[in-house]
Amino acid sequence: MTLTMHQADRNYVTPANDASLYSSLVDDTNGTLNRGNKLGITVNGLMATVNTGQAVIQGRLVEVVKPENVTLPPNSTGKICLTVDLSKTNDVIGQAGTPEYSVKVNQVYLAVVTGDVLQDDLNNGGIVYQLPIGSFNSSTTTATVSVIKNVFNDTGWKDLDIASTGAKLWGTNPYAQYRVRNSVVYLRWRGVDVTNANNGNQIGRVPWSFRPDVEITGSASDIGADSIYPTIAYVNETTTLWVQVVANHMGNLCGSISYPLT
Repeated sequence: MTLTMHQADRNYVTPANDASLYSSLVDDTNGTLNRGNKLGITVNGLMATVNTGQAVIQGRLVEVVKPENVTLPPNSTGKICLTVDLSKTNDVIGQAGTPEYSVKVNQVYLAVVTGDVLQDDLNNGGIVYQLPIGSFNSSTTTATVSVIKNVFNDTGWKDLDIASTGAKLWGTNPYAQYRVRNSVVYLRWRGVDVTNANNGNQIGRVPWSFRPDVEITGSASDIGADSIYPTIAYVNETTTLWVQVVANHMGNLCGSISYPLT
């Protein structure tokens, strides 16, 4: 049979199916919960201690039940990550259904990462997802640590796709970004040049799953050498963020828009 229902009578719901359901219910976001000591981090020398707390990672509830220590490498910078690693095998003690039965979970652990953070899609064949909860900077014998606030249901600021529209970033500290928090999409941009972009006005594209159901408009501006020129920005159901440019003022566009996901 090619059709099933995982929550059917007498059926067995696997951890993978359970995680897939929970992940979809929170829009496939990951982050820490307001539980315990919120995964606070202290450091003594090169020893970092992660306090109690919980996080949702790819639909899996991860908990630090007691403070956990991890050793930081000397003379390095990097991140402390809660890591879900499905390549590991959990250890089983006793017989299922008996009081002695227990599972030692090896598929989650703290990892110190000095290179790229791995963030596979665990619900679509991925193996490893690392959620940064702290960043560190160490010397030979000591380190400083800053807690990374992963507010649940918050993607954090991510770069818009401007390559597909041909827009360019220009000037001091430019950006074109989006963020999704609690089912609201926030767009912001500064120092965007659309002179050679599609139609001479397209800034970038939001991911398809975050597109609005109708075209959204908002105020924006172009900062010229001597004046600031008002304009109108749009983001439409085809995912495109674009502006109604004024004359030839296309080179230093700034603005922001937000809209709820339906």
